Amino acid sequence: MLPQFYLPVVVPSLLLVFSSIAVLYMDRGTQSSYNHALYLTYASLSVSLLSSVLFLTLGFYGYSLFSKSLYLDKIGYLLTIVALVGSLIALRGMSNHMETWRTRSSVLSLVMLTDLGIMYMAFALNVLVIITGWGISSAATYAITMLRKDRRSVEAGIKYLILGLISSSFMILGFASYVVGTGSLSLSYSSPLYPDLLVLGVALLAIAFLFKLGAFPFQGWLPDVYTMADRESISFVSSVGKLIGAVPLLRILTLGDPTTQEVLSVLAVFSIISILSMIIGNIVAFSRTDVSSILSFSSIAQAGFILIGFAVIQINVKVAEVGIFTQLLAYVLAQAGLFNFLGHVEKVSGTTDLKGLRGISKADRTLAFSSTILLLSLLGLPPILGFWGKLFLFEAAYSLPWLVVIGVINSAASAGYYIPVIREMFREGEFTKVVSGERDSVIFSALLSIIVGVLAPLILVMFG
Repeated sequence: MLPQFYLPVVVPSLLLVFSSIAVLYMDRGTQSSYNHALYLTYASLSVSLLSSVLFLTLGFYGYSLFSKSLYLDKIGYLLTIVALVGSLIALRGMSNHMETWRTRSSVLSLVMLTDLGIMYMAFALNVLVIITGWGISSAATYAITMLRKDRRSVEAGIKYLILGLISSSFMILGFASYVVGTGSLSLSYSSPLYPDLLVLGVALLAIAFLFKLGAFPFQGWLPDVYTMADRESISFVSSVGKLIGAVPLLRILTLGDPTTQEVLSVLAVFSIISILSMIIGNIVAFSRTDVSSILSFSSIAQAGFILIGFAVIQINVKVAEVGIFTQLLAYVLAQAGLFNFLGHVEKVSGTTDLKGLRGISKADRTLAFSSTILLLSLLGLPPILGFWGKLFLFEAAYSLPWLVVIGVINSAASAGYYIPVIREMFREGEFTKVVSGERDSVIFSALLSIIVGVLAPLILVMFG
């Protein structure tokens, strides 16, 4: 293998590892030193993003590296790009907000380490790579949740950590069954030795990764963490953090040669969890008046839509991958932007309740428009990116019309709690326009949701 074929992994790895260490020493407690650390983080994430786009465009995929531990493919690049874009958006909202934190350099370091772990999981072809990537990225998100060090953030972070440890136990048990069942550490298996053990392993792994996705009935940690912890920290955890569950699950289900028993089991389990997540998430979100709580429970419903793609991933691989990627990108953009929006609103109006949104359209039309775009993207209104994500997912599940119908009904029903949020922004009230990093993050997210939404049909062409 020629040395240049290693560059797609080596370049971002070196950047993220050395930068994550460097920022800890660069920030000496002064504003200028913090700015230098922040600019290095921006530069490292941006160069990693550009290198991923460049190597994907140049066709550096379709081969394995490091004794077949990694496999570079299109979906791996795209998931890495989602993580890096989401990190840049979340970090823009966090940058000014955490200037007074003693732990601010740790946040910068952990954001980069999270992306490093996700990148390796996105290219994983070996069980050990997923375990390592999971450990790095999961530990980083637990810490980020608590790093503001106020009582509510620490309490939320401890809940997140405890349930995360439980999910890690399921993951270890799942991989033990998976390895024995396939007779190999490789994710690219064929003719498993013990098909029943393989199915058990996939089921246990699904439980572990669905904890991270926040799907029903594994969402117990999610509402408390999203509503109690620091808003700007949650803009990262609720967006990029979800990829820690989706990425390894996608690799496990797509790289092997599944048996008929596994295909039917995956279809049944993920269809049921998808439907329950959509229904439960929507029902509970309807009863909430605090916007952070609405977004918390709506994220459970959004996980349900993503799981439609996982239900049919072994039946209609290419279209399901397109749908999962597009919906994940739409979700990450919207979630990162909207929690930064809440952080901004809370600082200006003092609350994240619906009444705290009144007067935004009159005082700050750009912010009102941008947040409306993100909410409509989650709703699935064309031509915003979220519409294409749901369309591709429904197209992937065309052979299961009952699942598509349930998805469409739940998508329409979500208007019942997204539209009132938009309505409140256009009601009369007292709101002051304030320029902040959080506000910039919302605007940037909305612009990307529109631009990528217009270009989304080209994604299908990219996948052939």
